[in-house]
Amino acid sequence: KKKKKKKQIKTSNFKKGMSAEEVAKAFVPHYYQCFDGAREQLVGLYRDQSLLTFEGDGPKQGPQQIMDKLRALPVVVHNIQTIEVQPSVTPNAILIFVTGQIMIEQDKPLKYTQLFQLVGEGPGQYYLHNDIFRFNYS
Repeated sequence: KKKKKKKQIKTSNFKKGMSAEEVAKAFVPHYYQCFDGAREQLVGLYRDQSLLTFEGDGPKQGPQQIMDKLRALPVVVHNIQTIEVQPSVTPNAILIFVTGQIMIEQDKPLKYTQLFQLVGEGPGQYYLHNDIFRFNYS
């Protein structure tokens, strides 16, 4: 019997040879565009080993648990203010730190921070390994 090859879902169409900064600048708007308008599309960014902690709730592991959490959140609109990028422990991993404002169901905007770690699966292919979200109450 032939083994079925598992279909690999790309996080996005990043070009081979893009710098960490270029990947981050492409990934972050893509992530929030999906989150705000087509949340179900985010499932392709996560793998079985992916982790999400949202406001101290977590970590949730794997696409099913993560998407269950994300589906339960209200309708929001993100406004990105800053994106900081650093290489991670291995050359194929990138840390991305985002600050911004989020509007929840047309209420007053709240400040937030979010940390992503992208890990490469192949040339130009990354998945979301770590995802940590926090509101900044002041």
